[in-house]
Amino acid sequence: MNRAIKFKLKNGKIVTIRRLRPDDYDAFVKYMKEFVNGAGAKWTWQYPGRPLPPKERAEKDWTSNNSLFIAAFDGNKMIGMANIMKRMPDHPYSGRTATSGTSILEKYTSNGLGTKFKQIVGKWASENNVHKLQTEVRHKNTRSLGNLLKQGYEIVGILHDTAFIDGEWHHEYILEKILEK
Repeated sequence: MNRAIKFKLKNGKIVTIRRLRPDDYDAFVKYMKEFVNGAGAKWTWQYPGRPLPPKERAEKDWTSNNSLFIAAFDGNKMIGMANIMKRMPDHPYSGRTATSGTSILEKYTSNGLGTKFKQIVGKWASENNVHKLQTEVRHKNTRSLGNLLKQGYEIVGILHDTAFIDGEWHHEYILEKILEK
């Protein structure tokens, strides 16, 4: 993704989606602090107090040729982000596999942003010689699971008892999408 795009959410609000830049670190920190205290965080590996990557590491990931980190902004406020990273880009056998993830502030979910993020990530994957996309989603995160299935991902496995949330164990589905058959 080389340029910012305007995207109209289902609720009519227009947001800007663009690649994260090194000078976005402060907006990223504010976003994560809000996200981890929201209801959607329990469906991810984020939690209140979790250390964030140091600025130098984040900047390195955001500018790598082997990854894409994008965010949606409502004005100057980051409201969601998605990423894709090649797992082992230099490995001769499995260097064409990438993992992806998405998080969105609760107020902005169910407005088409997750679908748009997955489309952008998929386009980047196709343009960057990725053969297979992988991700994981908690089994009770039906919103994200439905979006992934709609985008062509398939459930290929399950990891049992990966997180203890609200007094019960949660499983994670392993999903993948093959880009070229």
